[in-house]
Amino acid sequence: MRYLRARRRERFVSLIAVISLAGVMLGTFALTVDLAVMSGFEEDLHQRLLAFTPHLTIQTPQGQTPAPGLVDRIMSLPGVVGVAPYISGQVLLASSETATSAGYVKSGAVMRGVQAPKNPVLADLTKALTPGALAQLGVLHPITEGSGPNRRVVDLPGVILGKSLAADLDAELGRVITIISPSSFGAADIPRLKRFIVVGFLHSGMAEYDASLLFVNITQASGLAGDSPQFERGLEVRLSNILDAPLMRRRIARMLGPGYTVSDWTQTNIGLFSGLKLETFTHFLVLLLIVLVAAFNIVATLVMVVMERRKEVAILQAMGAPANSVAAIFLFEGALLGVLGTIGGVGAGFIASLLIGKYHLIRLPPDVFMVSAVPARLYPANFLLVAAAAIALCICAALYPAWQARSLSPVEVLRYE
Repeated sequence: MRYLRARRRERFVSLIAVISLAGVMLGTFALTVDLAVMSGFEEDLHQRLLAFTPHLTIQTPQGQTPAPGLVDRIMSLPGVVGVAPYISGQVLLASSETATSAGYVKSGAVMRGVQAPKNPVLADLTKALTPGALAQLGVLHPITEGSGPNRRVVDLPGVILGKSLAADLDAELGRVITIISPSSFGAADIPRLKRFIVVGFLHSGMAEYDASLLFVNITQASGLAGDSPQFERGLEVRLSNILDAPLMRRRIARMLGPGYTVSDWTQTNIGLFSGLKLETFTHFLVLLLIVLVAAFNIVATLVMVVMERRKEVAILQAMGAPANSVAAIFLFEGALLGVLGTIGGVGAGFIASLLIGKYHLIRLPPDVFMVSAVPARLYPANFLLVAAAAIALCICAALYPAWQARSLSPVEVLRYE
């Protein structure tokens, strides 16, 4: 501690030590806040995706309907909390022409036929939907068409459109749209199409899904799909613990045997989550450079301390102090700067992350981003990782000054003193 306090004429060394300490604090602060924010975005992304993406998907062979009793077999497995049938495939959309809007045609939309309104797999879907929209899929909605003697009342099923998809079609609530099955286009086939009424919108905050996804009742989807192999048919499975999805996928695949295709949510969105993890790791490395710069400052500080205290070090060695004990003095100084800076930076980062997550201090435009405020999640492992990395860098930075002090020759230093 006395060696870190410079003499009156050499206060510059103490100033460099303070700057080094501040550099470590700044680096660890930035690291902890960044990891908390990235963890918040990743967790929020998980919740949004899994709201309308099943934990497990079991696709039947060649588009066949699930075999009788298959649902009961899956439900009997431990960890399974819900099973529901589904139909999925590409469709064409056409909006009706009104007095104020022309009709539009949209290609490439993905239709998902789901069990409504009670679907144990999509229990969290309501968070991303217009209130009450999922319940409207299971009932028919009477609408009046025509005028005068041609006036009639027809019952139409409901459809939920992605927000961006609805904007492309200029479809509002209560608007009638037509869904066309492209698999029915053939020389001898009659095109399968059906009219629906818009009962809600999906707003997941993810452009890929909001621009191409729609939900209908599985009964209506079955009528549009017919027996076409271009549509996927199978079961959606919800688990009590989403982290068990890979293990449960392998177990169900062994139970069902060949012919069935079983996938889990980690495979379905592997590109997205891999990219997010790579981005988090890149942020960690880049911000760790701030701590590395501070570590170089610690090297400069301790080198100057060694040069300033070389006479004291030589006297200690002449009195019999072991070389390793002399080196330990400067290793302890580097570790002390690292520990104090890390405690200050990690503590400040924890407080800042807590305030950001709890009080939503940083606002975002919800129409552009997935969330209206920057999320933050505090995981002890992230703080421990930052602390360990910062202290390790500071100790490594002290190795060269410690070796330099250890190598001083008392005879050479004290010869002319």
